[in-house]
Amino acid sequence: MQWPDDAAAYAAAINENPANAQSGSGSRRKRSLINYSKLWANGRTLTIAFIDNPDPDHKRMIMEAAVRWIPYINLSFEFVDDTQGDIRIATKNNFNSSMLGTDALLIHPDWPTMNLGVKPDHEDFETIVTHEFGHALGAMHEHQHPKANIPWDKPKVYDYYQNREMGPLTPAQVDFNLFTPFDTIEAVYTDYDRKSIMHHPVSNDLTVGDWENPINHAISSKDIKMMSLLYPK
Repeated sequence: MQWPDDAAAYAAAINENPANAQSGSGSRRKRSLINYSKLWANGRTLTIAFIDNPDPDHKRMIMEAAVRWIPYINLSFEFVDDTQGDIRIATKNNFNSSMLGTDALLIHPDWPTMNLGVKPDHEDFETIVTHEFGHALGAMHEHQHPKANIPWDKPKVYDYYQNREMGPLTPAQVDFNLFTPFDTIEAVYTDYDRKSIMHHPVSNDLTVGDWENPINHAISSKDIKMMSLLYPK
């Protein structure tokens, strides 16, 4: 999820981290699938709040998945007991989403910046939480890498997301989250990484020919390189 007003998103990002202003002038050498204009200030502590009081085990499981990123970034996470934080998590919706990086700063302080509707007993719970926290740190979807060239069967994809159990997506939402490549001056990238935890699983049923990608449960070596370049210690 990205804030729809680009000017406001840019202003919030620069206020948070003046280095974000360099996104179009030389910082492409960092080469990662990241929107530079939405990175948190390096070295800072992000406060993380739960706004709908999940039970202690549920909360603990989210925290354990989130901190999988910590060894690779020069940021700290502080999980706070009140409902106010830089990142605010709601767990009782029926979908999973996160604002991209510093776009979270533009959300009303009483509203969530991240939704984790996935249930603790879901087989991919840890993977989904880690993926959403990747977005919260500024990482985009790897399947939208400009070199991915996934042979989508678009009519089948639209139909699948219109009827999925977790709630429908409109064709415009599918285009934004699956098909539109991040090939703008703000998006810089390494080589395409099919093993990235930021890559959605792709079913053979939704592509033309013989092309699929499983769900990636682990943070990949390129994910690690990406985060260590963007938030260097």
